[in-house]
Amino acid sequence: MKVAIITPEFLPNWGGIGTYAAQLAKHLPDDFEVHIISLSRDKKGEKQESLPGITDRITLHTLGKARDTFLYNSQFQVNLLRDFKSLQAKHGFDVLHANHAQMPDLFLKLFRHDVPSITTVHTTIISQRAGTKRADLGLRHVERSEKMTYLLFPALSMAERAYLRRCRNIIFVSRYIRDLFEATFGPPEHSRIIHNGVDTSVFRPRAREECLEHFPALDGLDNVILFSGRMIALKGLDTAIAAFSRIIREFDAHLVMAGVGNFDPWRRMLQDNGVPESRYVFLEQVPYQEMPYLYPLASTFMLPSYSESFPMTILEAMSSGLAVVASRVGGIPEMISDQRDGCLFEPGNPLALAEALTRLLSDRATAERIGKNARTRAMDEFSAVKMAATTSEVYREVAGGSA
Repeated sequence: MKVAIITPEFLPNWGGIGTYAAQLAKHLPDDFEVHIISLSRDKKGEKQESLPGITDRITLHTLGKARDTFLYNSQFQVNLLRDFKSLQAKHGFDVLHANHAQMPDLFLKLFRHDVPSITTVHTTIISQRAGTKRADLGLRHVERSEKMTYLLFPALSMAERAYLRRCRNIIFVSRYIRDLFEATFGPPEHSRIIHNGVDTSVFRPRAREECLEHFPALDGLDNVILFSGRMIALKGLDTAIAAFSRIIREFDAHLVMAGVGNFDPWRRMLQDNGVPESRYVFLEQVPYQEMPYLYPLASTFMLPSYSESFPMTILEAMSSGLAVVASRVGGIPEMISDQRDGCLFEPGNPLALAEALTRLLSDRATAERIGKNARTRAMDEFSAVKMAATTSEVYREVAGGSA
């Protein structure tokens, strides 16, 4: 069977959808011929042909150059509409698989095509806007894409509604996003919940010495609290910084932040909260193939977001054996059982976040127990192999006309 995964974000990826597409492409059963229709993006020496196990089993079709900007999707949508007919004539795809909220095949759906299609709903524009709004920060702390979502919200909402009305077969990454979708748009014609998956053979506990070869700048840092994600208000960075400023008053800890985006507003916030430069490290965007060596250098991982669906970074941290502290929002409670394989706190509460992190840093036995439980749960419930196998069942159903 020939499947075309349509995603403007692939490799090198800069977000959860790119990671999702890469893991799906890598782990689909061998009887699938996998095609990726994407944009080309080389950055920091990480090329699209640099990840064995992914690109050696796919055919990659690039329809232009990617830029990590709000409007890069529009370029892809137009290029896909222009080139799809010739791609389909040459390769004969049995099923198309796109990802929302990027809506990469928006124009294809508007102008119709005859190939069965599936859409994975990771989030909605409404939930993204609500998360940013909940952060309640000034404009200087709101990233460009978040500003554009506010500015263009009426038009984006209209496009989203038109797009989703044409999605007959939907995969939801969590029960939360399914319930939100149904409350907003009504029940879809055919749907299934398939949780995101992580490559547990790659993201795993590793020796500190091995990891320091990849991140020598972190040598000598103890009690490392790691955040990985986009440098945007929705991720709750204000809560993280306020919590960390409390922690260092009584604990020798270090904050390591990795992700794409403008760090300057958050650096100013760290300074305003009295956090000295010696206590934090900003790594910028870490190439995806390096991330498995970053997680094991941390004592704990935090994700204090105001809105999430089923974040890949939490899965990667859990699979790496880390105790995770995350906000009780979206699909995160489906990933973490509080105090068993992670710790949950109410979003926007820096005191609760600081208390949870300090408890794990000061009680290593509890942190190790939670980390081991997290690793076990990732392997049992959230592996990329399981995600791909279940998704392949949907492909067969849709291509066979039973859905």
